[in-house]
Amino acid sequence: MVVAYSLANGKPRWSHGDEAHYQSTIAGEGPRATPTISRGRVFTLGSTGILNCLDLETGKSIWRRDIAADNQSPQPEWGRSNSPLVVDELVIVSAGGSAGRALVAYNRDTGEPVWHAGDGIVSYSSPIVATLAGVRQIVAFNHASVTGHDPATGRVLWDHDWPRPQPSVAAPIVLSDDRVLLSAGYGIGSRVLQISREGETLSATLVWESPRLKAKFTNPVVYEGFVYGLDDGVLVCLDPKTGERRWRSGRYGHGQTLLVGNRLLVTTEDGDIVLIEATPDAHRELGRFTAFSQKLWNPPALAGRYLLVRTDSEAACFEVGSDPDQTGV
Repeated sequence: MVVAYSLANGKPRWSHGDEAHYQSTIAGEGPRATPTISRGRVFTLGSTGILNCLDLETGKSIWRRDIAADNQSPQPEWGRSNSPLVVDELVIVSAGGSAGRALVAYNRDTGEPVWHAGDGIVSYSSPIVATLAGVRQIVAFNHASVTGHDPATGRVLWDHDWPRPQPSVAAPIVLSDDRVLLSAGYGIGSRVLQISREGETLSATLVWESPRLKAKFTNPVVYEGFVYGLDDGVLVCLDPKTGERRWRSGRYGHGQTLLVGNRLLVTTEDGDIVLIEATPDAHRELGRFTAFSQKLWNPPALAGRYLLVRTDSEAACFEVGSDPDQTGV
């Protein structure tokens, strides 16, 4: 199901359903990829590979593709969690199908296939668009590799092997005009790659690697030259220049992080919302409240003062803001 709710009261405005079912004993039921909204349309990818283009106002179906069938792609063990990426007139998704179909692009208006490229097995990270070494490109974090692609044609511009194939969930993080950070859990850690250009050729070089940030589910964030993320459930501040840790504190479990101004909103695995100062000096928790009394893995969203959080069975909206003395929420 794809459902639109009123921000004011949570009542459903429209819904769209597909005959498909995904269930995991550990991960629960249903879709797990965040919808992408662009120019009056909603693009969603279901756990089994159904890619939908829906009208934002009504939920009416504009087109539908089955990326698993299109690309002869086996079902990942934990279902598909890669959000669609809209770039120019294309909708780009990690398919991880047969050779040459790691990344695929469909026409935004019609759903017709435009290009396919790459040989990487799909994992759970969403592709991003970035300009590295002066070249606009799509960066895809696969099961055992990281690749850069030409957005117009899909051509692989550079690739880098990823160690010990395990689920890769966190999106790539752009650090500067030529550096990108990748992180994964399961004991792997982080790597920073430098993308260099010689003529028309791009290459990726390892700058450093470190076990000090192992982002299992969370997407790390960058603020004023430092990286913040959950290292196997404990919040860390990392210096991306060297990979050295500035601090590691606060056991939040496999939650999520969201940067808001100079504050971090951390959703804990146990269902709490925590406000933390984004500073490399020390871990400073400013306030917290309980949103749910159940497992909370899903990423939050913030619309002005409205914080939206959801589990696999419940959603809630909270009005949030800092106290005048900025000591709590």
